[in-house]
Amino acid sequence: MAKSIILKSLLETIKWLLIWLTVAGLVLGVLSQGLIFDTSDGLDVLLIIALLMFQHRLKFDEHNNQIDIKLGAYFFKKEIFTYSHHTIDTNSINTISFRADKAINIIDINYTSVQGKLSTYTFRCFKQAKQAQLVVNKLLTVERVYTAKREETEAAKTNSATVSKFTKIFPQHTILGNAEAKNNIPILRCALPLPDSKKNLVHFIVVCFALLTLFIAFSSQNWKASFAFLVITYASYYFARVIVCNKYYFIKTAPLSSIIINDDELFLPALLFTDKTPRTLTKQEIISIEAKWNYDYKSVEGSARKTKRSYLISLVFNTSKGQSISLTHWSVDSEELVFSLLKHKYPVSIDRTSQMVYPFKRHVGLFVCLFILIILATALPKVISL
Repeated sequence: MAKSIILKSLLETIKWLLIWLTVAGLVLGVLSQGLIFDTSDGLDVLLIIALLMFQHRLKFDEHNNQIDIKLGAYFFKKEIFTYSHHTIDTNSINTISFRADKAINIIDINYTSVQGKLSTYTFRCFKQAKQAQLVVNKLLTVERVYTAKREETEAAKTNSATVSKFTKIFPQHTILGNAEAKNNIPILRCALPLPDSKKNLVHFIVVCFALLTLFIAFSSQNWKASFAFLVITYASYYFARVIVCNKYYFIKTAPLSSIIINDDELFLPALLFTDKTPRTLTKQEIISIEAKWNYDYKSVEGSARKTKRSYLISLVFNTSKGQSISLTHWSVDSEELVFSLLKHKYPVSIDRTSQMVYPFKRHVGLFVCLFILIILATALPKVISL
C-alpha cells in the first residue's frame, strides 16, 4: 500500500522556539503577579494557540503521485484555513536534489508548470535528512517511470476536448447520465473581472476603511471594535467590486447578458468585449475556446472527510473578431457552458492550471494575521506603560 512521507519546514520548527519562549514569559509573569492573569497574559495565550495551529509541510503522496506543500492553520489535523497550497505532479518533475547544510536539509525541485514554464521550488527542513533523502530517492525512481508519460501528457494538452474527456474530468456534472445541453447561459455581471480602469477606485475605498480600522485600534484600544471594522474593511472590497462591475458591464445599447448557443452560430453579448459590441459568430470564426480548471477539496456531507473535486476556473473565447474577457466560474455556470459548447461541437480546449479555485482562502489567512497584529497593537501601549 502506498504511503505518504511528510516533512516539516524550518519555519514550523522555529515556531516551537517561539512557543517555549512565550510559555516561559507567561509563567514568569503569572508567578510575579501572584497567579493573577491580565490582558497581556491573554494575548500570550492567543499567540501560543496561533503558533500551535501553524503548519508548513511538504507531503509526498505516492498514491496520487504528487507533492503537496501546504502553509496554513490546522487543529488536530482539521484544516482551519490554508494560506498557500502548492501541488507538483511527479510526472512534471525534471530534476530533484538533496543537500545538507549542517542541521538544515534542503530539497530543490525543478519542474515544468502547467503553463509550460520551467519552475523551481526549494523546501528547507531541520534535522530530517533521512525522510528528505527518502523522498528524493523515491522521486528519482518515479522520474524515470514517468518520462514517457510526461511526453504523452504534454502532447495531449494540444488536443481539443470532447464530451468524453469532459465527463472524465467533471463526473459530477454528468453523474446521472442525463445532462442536457443548454442554449441560453446567463452571465452574472457583478461577478465579472474588475476592469483595470476601476481598480484604483475600489482600492481607494478599501484603503480608507483600513486607515479607519487602524485609527480605531490605536485610539480606542478596543480589540472588539477593531475586529468589527477589520471585517468591514475586508467586505468593503467585495461590496465595492460588485457595485462597480454591475454598473460597468451594463450596456444600455445592448443589455442582453447571456450566451446563446446553437448548432450553427454562437452569440456573445457586448459585455464580454472591450468595444462593448455584441458578436454573432459561426464556428469558422471561432479560433479557440480556452477553459482552465483545477482541483479543490470539498467536505463530504455528514463526515469530517474531504474529497478532491475538479472545478472550471476561467473561460476565454478567441475569435477572428476579437478576444473576449475571461469568464470566471463565479460569473457563469461554467461547467454547463462548456458541456453545452462541446455538445454543439464547438472547439474547446480544457487545460489544468495552478490558479486557486477559491482565492479568498488565502485572504482569510491574511485576515487572521491582521487580526493578531491588531490585538498586539492594542496591547502595545499597556506593555510600554508597565
